[in-house]
Amino acid sequence: MSTAQAVPLYRSSAQPGYSGFVTADPQRVRARKLVREIQVRFATGPCIVQSPEGAVHARAGDAIVTGTAGEHWRVSRAHFARKYQPVPPTVEGESGRYASRPYEVMAVPMTTPFEVLLADGESRLHGRAGDWLIDYGDGSLGVVSPAIFTTTYESVGLKEPPPKRMALHEVLQRLILIGVRLPPAVPMIQPAPPPALRPLIDAIAAQHGEFDQRAIHFGHRYRSGFWAIYLVSALAVFCAVMPLALGWDSPGHRLHSLAALWAAGEVLLIGTVSLIFWRGQRGHWQGQWLGARTTAELIWYLPMLAPLLDFAAPSSERNWYLQVFDPGQDLPSSDVVTALCARSEPLAQQLLADAWSDRAFVEGYTSWASGILAGQVLYHRRVAARQHALVRRVHALSSWLFGLTALGAFTHLLIHTMWLSVLTTFFPALAASLHGALAQSEAYRLWHTSERLAAQLNGAIERIRAASAAGNSPVDLAALRGSFEAAIALILEEHQDWHLLIRPHSLKLG
Repeated sequence: MSTAQAVPLYRSSAQPGYSGFVTADPQRVRARKLVREIQVRFATGPCIVQSPEGAVHARAGDAIVTGTAGEHWRVSRAHFARKYQPVPPTVEGESGRYASRPYEVMAVPMTTPFEVLLADGESRLHGRAGDWLIDYGDGSLGVVSPAIFTTTYESVGLKEPPPKRMALHEVLQRLILIGVRLPPAVPMIQPAPPPALRPLIDAIAAQHGEFDQRAIHFGHRYRSGFWAIYLVSALAVFCAVMPLALGWDSPGHRLHSLAALWAAGEVLLIGTVSLIFWRGQRGHWQGQWLGARTTAELIWYLPMLAPLLDFAAPSSERNWYLQVFDPGQDLPSSDVVTALCARSEPLAQQLLADAWSDRAFVEGYTSWASGILAGQVLYHRRVAARQHALVRRVHALSSWLFGLTALGAFTHLLIHTMWLSVLTTFFPALAASLHGALAQSEAYRLWHTSERLAAQLNGAIERIRAASAAGNSPVDLAALRGSFEAAIALILEEHQDWHLLIRPHSLKLG
């Protein structure tokens, strides 16, 4: 940092690693770049890029980026591939649509004007009080305004976020699946929504987050509850037979007085089962989970549904789903969603009144909505793979347990020992418990349902792309809107099937 300037000047080092003056600043924060789609062209020769913070010199091969607010900046050729990846059909190295990668930076909020000398040694950016000094960790610095920072970065603090706590059912399933190689999670690059939808997305984000968290909370409680009931019941059987195996049930055994401890353990486990049963029924865990998940899902898809509304034909129906789809269908309903639709409709009408006559909106909406559907394809493929593996592993474990039970029963004809009685009692109880929990979770049907839905959503995406691929001809908007309606209807139908699948299996926990 130079002290000879009227304002502080921060120099890019052009060396890997964060700058010392940034890491030493007590106000620094770690931030992660959000995944956003931007437009990129590559300079064919030396030129000047006029960024909001000043003129930047670009060389041949450097990327000239246009952000969602229309701002421009340069990214050197050496650092571009680390920060951005092409969005099909764009090919790496060619001009077109790119998506930012979620890399991390160090950022300092500045309280006075400042300047930044870029790594090329000649381009200088001018920052104002309130702007952020960004250290990209690769020897380059930048200046970002508060408005751009809040829409393109998320703060992740200076400490590592606490590890996510797994629920009991997740821990048990992970133990069961030890050694199973599941397909790796593939990160999904979500295209940025068209600017006309951003205010609507922001307006509903808080309520979506509220119901999503509620669904996660009660979903964990319900699923952990029934896994615990089945497995604790098997442990109660184990406690019941252990005094016999140890011989403590005999009045002449020196530890006979301690046999009551196993009985107390059995009573405690049975009491635990009863307590989970009572808490689940009283708290209506299953119903809370299903209701919150339905509301969260319906809120989540409102911005995708909004452009399909016919604002030219006023309707007395406030629920957007019932406006777009046949009210005779068995659609999920929610008073919260209906109220949110009524509150959001003036905003949606203002933002989307002429949206379909705007080619940029149509292209942006198609890309964004297709990305959401593609994300659902990946999600359901992961669900199918996990449920398939769970079904196979539980069946394998049960086969071994029943096989060992049969072997123990046969051996008992030759060798008389109470330990064989323990095995031939506890092993089938454990196998039955695993099968009961598996049936309760509907793993088999979730496996096949998720596989089917992933294939159907892929087909819906292909139909959307076919309807939007008009080349130089005008896009058939009616066909395109119809393909979006069909895709959303498919999601609603799947959600309704999920309800019908899960709700009958309440185990009195809902």
